[in-house]
Amino acid sequence: MKQLTQSLFLASVLATSAGSAFAQSTSPSELDGGRVGREGFGPSFVVINAVVNDLQHLQRLYDLNGRESEMRDIYHDVLLKTQVPVIRQYVYEALARNLLRPTNVDQAIMTIHTSLDEDLGTLAKHPPAP
Repeated sequence: MKQLTQSLFLASVLATSAGSAFAQSTSPSELDGGRVGREGFGPSFVVINAVVNDLQHLQRLYDLNGRESEMRDIYHDVLLKTQVPVIRQYVYEALARNLLRPTNVDQAIMTIHTSLDEDLGTLAKHPPAP
């Protein structure tokens, strides 16, 4: 569990710092036809970062109001709406963390297993580079 928390913290820091670097290094004049200046970040990076950021903010707000269980429905809704692996991975991990709060360990384990199966399926579709 400690390793999962550390991994999630690192991913959060990387996503936040990448978003900050992106925001500081680009100006509106550099955005051109969905492509961003010299950095090479496309619109999908920006949108993925925005989705994760929105989910983090929602989770904090629900936590502050003692309504953290309501986030489960939001996470399931996001899983239904997207097939983007990065977002799905974040949501599975956030959902598992959310499920652990009321000590629903079995359901959290099932969620992580579902994520693992999906990741392995995606990996099987893309053979390793030689």
